Amino acid sequence: MAEATVLVVDDDAGFRAYVRAALEGDAFRVVEGTSAQDAVDVALRERPHAILLDWRMPGGSGIVACRNLRAEADLTGVRIAMITGLDDERDRTLARHAGADAFLVKDGDPDALTRQVRRLLVAP
Repeated sequence: MAEATVLVVDDDAGFRAYVRAALEGDAFRVVEGTSAQDAVDVALRERPHAILLDWRMPGGSGIVACRNLRAEADLTGVRIAMITGLDDERDRTLARHAGADAFLVKDGDPDALTRQVRRLLVAP
């Protein structure tokens, strides 16, 4: 797989570092944001292939950011995954309705994260 850019948007610097360590060097380039507004701003500037959005962030939720990203014509085709520490069916439904392509649970397994991001990029 050619290098793909992944935008990780999370207010937790430790989690962003974890994602960077898990993905970089494995055909991924990681760029970061810390808020819902960053999600849109950085995505428009960097044109990532995939975006991992935290559910709860300062300045707006990942759900709001997902809706805003989907409203941007320049970001059509970008794959979006909501990523959270809780696995709840109601949250999964909200994420799908907001336009998320996937729902990932923060589980601390870097190999699983890499596999999930690869699946996100190749899914229809």
